[in-house]
Amino acid sequence: MHTVVRLLAALCIAALALSGAAGTAAAQSAADGQFVVELDADGDADAAFTEEFDLTAPEDREIFEEVQADADLRAAVAERFGEEMRFVSGTANEGIDRELRVGEVTVETAAVGETGIVVYEFRWENLAAVDDDRVVLAEPFSLFETLDRELVVVAPEGYEIESASPEPERDDGDTVAWPGMTTFGEGFEVVAAPASGGEMAPIEHSPERPVTHGGAPLALGISALILVSLLVGRKR
Repeated sequence: MHTVVRLLAALCIAALALSGAAGTAAAQSAADGQFVVELDADGDADAAFTEEFDLTAPEDREIFEEVQADADLRAAVAERFGEEMRFVSGTANEGIDRELRVGEVTVETAAVGETGIVVYEFRWENLAAVDDDRVVLAEPFSLFETLDRELVVVAPEGYEIESASPEPERDDGDTVAWPGMTTFGEGFEVVAAPASGGEMAPIEHSPERPVTHGGAPLALGISALILVSLLVGRKR
């Protein structure tokens, strides 16, 4: 798990990632946490990005508790994270015939024993392509060599995972998962189809929202660095 000291030392890595340097994520070890994507039949998804912090040291727990008590700070962190995910979506939009859109990001925190957990949740519109009755997820994950934490993809209600590449470490029929630092790249793809003998879930279209565009590609696993960078300049 991350500690504040480790995260401060890693800020230079974040700067390289934001400038589009290749191979930065691959050089890091897997992080504790998950990126969970719950697909809908229309291609939209609910996404949750989690980060875990080691709260063994009293000073780290104090900082984490400040975050829990400061709604304005959490809102600022959510805005920054949303901007980064819009960069990622904007990069994907350049090569596909649909437009990924990131909705409002919310940040929740919890302390479980000696572990602090930060959860970023958002609605990701048009994340997957819809091909007849199949839902196909590739971008933006196929644009990156790896993700620094476990990726979990859940099929829409009434669907099952028909195929997944690369081969997932876990396959529960309607859910697949890969550990952090798994090599993705252009070969990444998850295809979900209506479950055999099951009823197809109705497609609910989301209302139109303002379109946002991003810029250069960046590493996906930087939420903890954003969190700490906002904490560093605060008066204690």
